[in-house]
Amino acid sequence: MPLGAGDPICIYSEEVTASPLPRLWRTLERGDHEAFLDLIAGGLPGHFGSATRKNHLSSLRAYLRWTEEERRSVLNATPRDAHAYLGLLVQKHTHAPATIHNHLTRVRGLYGLLIEHGAHPGPNPFVGLKLPSNRPEEHRELYSEDEVRRLVTHASVRDRALVLLGAQAGLTGPEVLHLTWADVDTRAGQLSVLGRTVEAHGELLTALEVYGRERGHTELFAATGPVFDLSSEYELRKVVYLLCRRANVPYKAWRALRNAAGLRLLQRTGDPRAVAAQLGLGTLKAVEVWQKL
Repeated sequence: MPLGAGDPICIYSEEVTASPLPRLWRTLERGDHEAFLDLIAGGLPGHFGSATRKNHLSSLRAYLRWTEEERRSVLNATPRDAHAYLGLLVQKHTHAPATIHNHLTRVRGLYGLLIEHGAHPGPNPFVGLKLPSNRPEEHRELYSEDEVRRLVTHASVRDRALVLLGAQAGLTGPEVLHLTWADVDTRAGQLSVLGRTVEAHGELLTALEVYGRERGHTELFAATGPVFDLSSEYELRKVVYLLCRRANVPYKAWRALRNAAGLRLLQRTGDPRAVAAQLGLGTLKAVEVWQKL
């Protein structure tokens, strides 16, 4: 049953557990969310001041604000309320299913705590919700082969080399920014990237050779300094964004080019370890996602 006028409530506090405390409904009635959270904080995961505790409190603050704005009862929440809150999270975090799962796990834990201490009639309204898939391979952004082809077709000489370094060699944004002409060996078809050797054959090698000649880099006269005159990842993202607009391709982050390279290399070699070595991955975890794709 919900709290009555004379019912005492025992909720965790930081100093004393299972001790009588002011009724939770009164803190909610006056909109004092912090007082409400103080009453239940000791029952939340993690210790005071820890990242785990802070993350839980952040999720619960967001939930309490929503209940106040929507004029919904916290202590008598129903599955209908839970579904409504899930809908809000899906709308706000469409491309981040893990965030949705985290928020709902924390709110579900709150109701477990409230039910345990008789502050909610039960059952837990946040149990049994159908959540969006949290499988990484279903949310891993990548440029398709057709999209990469369109980007390359509409790119300048410089931008063609830049895109292929991501989509074929699998370089990260910072690796592209720090690449120098001394790292480029067009005769061997290799790049030296942070101590590892990256293959640069076929279309990528041709693109680098053509762009290199524009910058005075040939087999006889090597150019010096950075390969690209971009000073930050912001400038790199801007180049890709503008190219996407020209090519009529939906813009995605630079890592989507790297993901395309990982999937392409895995399809070509069938060897997860070779993919990890080429992309400079410390583990095979990321390759597992491409395998599922």
